[in-house]
Amino acid sequence: MSFSYPINILPPNDNERVLALNRYEIFNAPKEKAFDNIVSLAQTIFNVPIAHLSFLDNKHEFVMASEGLAEMGLIPRGESLCALTVLRAEVVVIENALEEPLLRAHPYVHGDFGLRFYAGAPIITPDNYVIGTICLVDQKPRKLTEHEVKILTELAKVSMEQLELRTENMEKTKSLAEKNNLLNEQITQKDEFIGIVSHELRTPITALKGYVQILSRKAPLNDSITAKMLQQAEKSAEKLNDLVGDLLSVSKIVNNVLQLNKTAVTIQELLDSCYKMADFPADQELRISGDVLLKVYVDRPHVERLFYNLINNAIKYAPNSKTIDVNIKRKENFAEITVSDKG
Repeated sequence: MSFSYPINILPPNDNERVLALNRYEIFNAPKEKAFDNIVSLAQTIFNVPIAHLSFLDNKHEFVMASEGLAEMGLIPRGESLCALTVLRAEVVVIENALEEPLLRAHPYVHGDFGLRFYAGAPIITPDNYVIGTICLVDQKPRKLTEHEVKILTELAKVSMEQLELRTENMEKTKSLAEKNNLLNEQITQKDEFIGIVSHELRTPITALKGYVQILSRKAPLNDSITAKMLQQAEKSAEKLNDLVGDLLSVSKIVNNVLQLNKTAVTIQELLDSCYKMADFPADQELRISGDVLLKVYVDRPHVERLFYNLINNAIKYAPNSKTIDVNIKRKENFAEITVSDKG
């Protein structure tokens, strides 16, 4: 059975009103707990069998939340009782639909549903557009007191405030997503830059190490000064190579793509390797105590660089300390290594 109101139910500003509704991106949106709670509260306060919260575009009423009825979804605007509330932009109360001329032929009234009572309060935007309603429905006639009308109006205001909050959260989420995408792009660009720079640095460093090794082999055996300088140059090249490796490792750690190649090795072997790379002054001593033969399962290059940095920092920042102490302890399935100085 088709139905149409005997009056024009479109307000003069309906086009602008629909544009205002579209700003909130609420039409046909999934159900949300906040609106369900408002409708449930309305049903409880007014003790009605049915309450729902709706938004109306130019063709349909979209029931966002409902209590007392199965999912209603979209209702043709020409059959919507809430269209009357949107038209009048005020609380509409129909105490007995059988006595309302506009509803004489309405299928909700004269059909099996048997609607008798309707009350709807407009949901009004801050710029004064009626975009929806919160309404009460009963199958028997009833009245609303002035106080009850005020409560229904307040629930409509709360609904609008919730809609504003929802929009604000959506905008923040969208802004955060955009910033996150930008950050990911910058991280990708940084990683590409690090990869290029690391590759460009490794080539001359490798060449430098090769030249130093050639010079070391050709240096006179009795020229201790030249030999020492070449040895220092080779150490410096090793340090540069390690720095490039650290740069790549940090980038991989940040991006959670670092792959560890673990092997069994003793603490003594790790420390011996670090000792050879470290720049110990003649008056400084490395003292090692504890379980140096303890075997650990680690990524050797990364752990050696870690030990080297700890020991070298102790040398660099505690020049007055005559000893750098390294202590190794077994703690259940782990090894605890402490590096300390007396500076």
